[in-house]
Amino acid sequence: MEKPAMSAGDVASQLRRPEGENGIKVGFAMNKSNAALYDMVLNCLGIKPGDRILEIGFGNGHFIPALFEREATIRYTGLDMSETMVAEATRENQARISEGSVQLYLGRTEEMSFAAGTFTKVFAVNVLYFWDEPAVALKSIHRVLATGGELVLGIRSRDTMQQLPFSAHGFTLYNEEDAKALLEANGFRDVAVHTAMETPRMSADGSTMVEFENICLRGIKF
Repeated sequence: MEKPAMSAGDVASQLRRPEGENGIKVGFAMNKSNAALYDMVLNCLGIKPGDRILEIGFGNGHFIPALFEREATIRYTGLDMSETMVAEATRENQARISEGSVQLYLGRTEEMSFAAGTFTKVFAVNVLYFWDEPAVALKSIHRVLATGGELVLGIRSRDTMQQLPFSAHGFTLYNEEDAKALLEANGFRDVAVHTAMETPRMSADGSTMVEFENICLRGIKF
């Protein structure tokens, strides 16, 4: 007997914090759905030799090798609040973990305990929606960034996210003006915004065609 399809609320919960068998399936789905936005974020990130990079919400770690393809000398740290995703990403990136270039941690952005000024760059893809206290999360990021360090956030706009039924369940949606103002209000300066439209594609449930507006924001800690 087939398991019933997940409800919109169930999908939203798994996107926030993937867990168990369904969480693993959602993680694989995100690898495909986030590919264009992730590539856009990496372009905005402008990785340099020796960068110390923190990714918040790395999922199953599928995209971690893409950072090293751009620059082999980086040190990568990942933080995710899903035990399932930490386990999957650890399995997928064991070689780099063993050699010391990748470290993965279980935890929440608002409570991370990395030392002040640890990272030259921090980024997150499709995570901003899930911060219940975004000001607290951004202040935590600001603390762990070195002076001159950069925060890069990749999201999809409110107008296009509203095409997806699950976004009505626990998502805080933003358009570019809202997101930029949020970064500026929490200590980030020279906030730059880039937008791009994805090629239209069928929604995951096959019910409609969707076209996403991707937004990449980059702010600097002075």
